[in-house]
Amino acid sequence: MQINPSDFLPQRRPLPVIVLADASTSMEGEKMITLNAALAEMHQKFQAVHDTRSQIHTGIITFASNAQQILNLTPVENVKLPTLAAGGTTAMGAAFNIALQLLQDEQQMPKRSYLPSIVLVSDGQPNDDWEKALQQLLDSERGKRAVRLALGIGDDCDFDVLKRFVNHPEIPVVRATEVSKLIDFFRFVSMSVMARSTAKNPNSTNDLPLHMLNDDDLVF
Repeated sequence: MQINPSDFLPQRRPLPVIVLADASTSMEGEKMITLNAALAEMHQKFQAVHDTRSQIHTGIITFASNAQQILNLTPVENVKLPTLAAGGTTAMGAAFNIALQLLQDEQQMPKRSYLPSIVLVSDGQPNDDWEKALQQLLDSERGKRAVRLALGIGDDCDFDVLKRFVNHPEIPVVRATEVSKLIDFFRFVSMSVMARSTAKNPNSTNDLPLHMLNDDDLVF
């Protein structure tokens, strides 16, 4: 019988990355084109990470008039990245509900998984019952301990909502005054996840590369 050396290697623990992406009508055009490009670049960086302990898994939830999970949590080497399209209103609360269900789904996120990174991107104001949904997410066992990052695009974004989502004294919300800042933000997300994946304790937030963020774009 042939012996496969990989059978004796420790099984890598999933490190989940969940993106909550605004896909409302206001994201049409350059914003959505840039967001798709930023996600593609992020996944390209993730695929270059080879760690013996952790394995990055990515999932995407979009929200417009409704919210839906368009990418189940999937090991990055198996991801077929969907193309996001815009149209509709801003059901952010519905996205929080789906994110909570995902955190509690042991098929997609086994108990042995590292704490997830949850990334929220929006250019507007939620128009559904978001407050209760957000609080339930933040009160959940995994939700309250997750690394939560947020980007607000433009002046019409509700930064108070994003700050409540992040809810961490040392992690700011990022403001994108220009669409190109989307790319910069997801480069920060990429480096944050990659730093966690190779850290001594991937559940720690001590290694987040906050130095990458421009002080002029931070909202505390």
